[in-house]
Parts: sequence; structure tokens; C-alpha cells
Amino acid sequence: MKLIITESQYKLLREKHSGDIKSYLEEMYPNISNLKMRFSKGMKGVVRKYYDPETDKVLFWGWNSIDADDVKDQYESANKKIFINTVQPCDVINGPIEMLKQSYFDEVFTICPYTAHVLNTTPNKISDTIYTPICFPFREKHFNKYKNITIADKEKDVIYYGNIHHVVYSDLLKSISKFNYAFSTVSPTLPIEELSKLVTHFDISSEEKWDLLSKCKMNVGFNLLFLNPTHISNLKMISNIEAFKNIDITYEKGILPQMKTRMIESAACKTLMLMYKDDWNVIEEWFEPNKHFLYWETFEELETLIADISNNYENYWHIVEAANEYVQQYSIENLIKRL
Repeated sequence: MKLIITESQYKLLREKHSGDIKSYLEEMYPNISNLKMRFSKGMKGVVRKYYDPETDKVLFWGWNSIDADDVKDQYESANKKIFINTVQPCDVINGPIEMLKQSYFDEVFTICPYTAHVLNTTPNKISDTIYTPICFPFREKHFNKYKNITIADKEKDVIYYGNIHHVVYSDLLKSISKFNYAFSTVSPTLPIEELSKLVTHFDISSEEKWDLLSKCKMNVGFNLLFLNPTHISNLKMISNIEAFKNIDITYEKGILPQMKTRMIESAACKTLMLMYKDDWNVIEEWFEPNKHFLYWETFEELETLIADISNNYENYWHIVEAANEYVQQYSIENLIKRL
């Protein structure tokens, strides 16, 4: 229940009911005593807003939300404004302005627990925004059809999809190309020309990508964000950034942890995830190694692992099934229920 009364309406009601507007409102709206009231600005000026604090919430999802001023103005008076940030720490490396924009929200659900720690513990914060770590959410309706995938449906050994952000991807692609592989990218040109010859699928839709993923035994990837000198400079402008886990490694190697969608998509498509073991291993915030996915540390180890899994996939199928069952809790539908 929600009730909005303008100041002019409130004045008329008081005159009509000899000042005893409380009894009138309780008679007309029996549940009004369970609501909270606050003054807010509406299109008709100052209004009295009676609301249920448990249901008067607005959820913003999508990075463009932080710049959608017309939408934000519409919900300014909401009791709780929540934003799902699925790009952190990308916003952090672009400087304080990107962070300032998020002060509009009461709570930000972020895929980066280390950024959340930094922003929640910053002394003299510019806003009361709370940052809460969550796993990358996914839409159940897009992945339900993959629950019935079996070993017999697998057509390829291994897949990598994404762009080439660092020279390490060259070694990664050279390793997987020794097998029955797939490489899907949206980039029309790759920074290393020889890698263009390894592309098997170009600019396919998300659904086509998931269909392809479900037909592969394994998916490989990194949960890393590769930085340039400008990123490092912007990072140092963030107050309390020294509280970020292993920040010295970031300065030394030019990398930050970033939870990618690959683990979620792989688990939902019943494909075994092979993840590079880095200095943060942010994936362990939500999944358990050897139970839901496998680590690799060198490209030689990766090739050995791919060969064994490819030839003995039935020995690893229990990991695939466990991950598929476990990932269901991270759907956006379950997140909304939690709210």
C-alpha cells in the first residue's frame, strides 16, 4: 500500500474533519498505521508520502542507470534505491567521478568484494551508500533449457570467448587451438594479427554463444582486469584504495581481480570451467575449487588438463553437475526474492 497526499489536500482534509485527520485516515485506510510517512517533492510540490518500507524499493540494473537522470528523478523519493553494479572494479579505475555518481543509491550490489570493502570502510564517506558483494546474477529463463545437457551433447573439447586484452590471451589461444576448440569474439580486428586466424565464431548473439558453450566440454578464462598507466593513476585517486586486497600486486603487475560471467555461464550451460589461479581468486567467494571448477596456473598445465578431461570427461562430469545445481541460487530471480 502507498498513499500520497499533497499539502493542499492535507489542508482541506484538516478543515473538513475539524483537525482530526488522523482518525479520518485510519478509517479510510485501516493499514495506514503500519506505514511510515515522510515529506518529499513531487510534481505537485511538497507531498506527504505514506509507504511500506519493506516494499517501497526500486532496483536499477544496467550501467547506464547511473546516468539516467530522468529515471533517477522519477524515483528520488523511493524509500530504498538499489543498484546492481556488474562492472566493478572497472568504474574504480576510471576515477572518483564514476564513484560519486553512485552516491544516489542507498545500496549497491557489486561483483567485487574488495571494492566493497574499500568503499564501506572509507573514512568521512561522501554518502551513506552501502556496498554489498554478490555473485554475478543471471536470468533463469535464458538457461533452463541447458539443464538437460548430457555428455553425449558435447561436440568440442574447449572454448574461449571474449576479446584479447593482454598478451597472455595469445598463449591461451595457442594452447586451446591444439585441441578441438572454439574461439568466439566480437572484435573485428585483434591486436595480434595471427590470432585472427584462430577465430571460429564472430559476433554471434548471446543465445548463440550459450548454445555453443553448452556443446563444449570445457571453458577457459581469467578473472582479471588488465590496467594501463592511466588506470593506475585514477586508482590512486580513490580514497582508502590502499585497503584493497593485494593492492601492491596491482601496482606491480598492472592487474585487478574482476569476476567475469564465464563461471556463471559455464555452470548454467553444464560446461566445466577451467580458471586461471591468480593472486586473488575472487571466484572462491561464490564457488569451491575442485567441486565446482578447476584451477590451472601455467599453459603447460592447462594443456595437460584439457587433454585428460577431453579423454576422460565422464570422470569430471560430477563437477559439471554440482556446479549446475549450485549456480541456480545466483539467478536474478532469487536476488529479487532476497530483496
